[in-house]
Amino acid sequence: MASAKENAPAKFTVVEVKRLTKADGIDLSAEFMNYLYDDLRKELANKGIFGTVVEDGGAISDGDAASAVVLECKITELQHGFASSPTVIVEVTLSSRGDHKVIQQFTSKKISIQSSASKSPDNVRGNWTAYNLANEIKRNLK
Repeated sequence: MASAKENAPAKFTVVEVKRLTKADGIDLSAEFMNYLYDDLRKELANKGIFGTVVEDGGAISDGDAASAVVLECKITELQHGFASSPTVIVEVTLSSRGDHKVIQQFTSKKISIQSSASKSPDNVRGNWTAYNLANEIKRNLK
């Protein structure tokens, strides 16, 4: 469980971040998806949008359960650039944890999955993508 580092009050008290999914035909390794998931939770905790960030299936106190939200991300497109680094497009859904009512849903802009044109290891690519996806989520949830 991670808490927000910024001093401003969080827009949402608690978020459960579900494991990222990908559309059929998206060829990203399990290792990359695991790094992306772990790093996304860390990045979201640092952005100050959510008071507490918990992993998929994580425990949420009774006091926070009523206001808890769930964040789901699905990679819907993977584009391999010839002169630029590969990008993904992600569908993001934020819903109430209790009644599953959608609070907000959006599709990201293209998010680079590499910091340079050279092939990076999965942990570096996952961290880079998580950082950019967390920024995209923060920008859209304002």
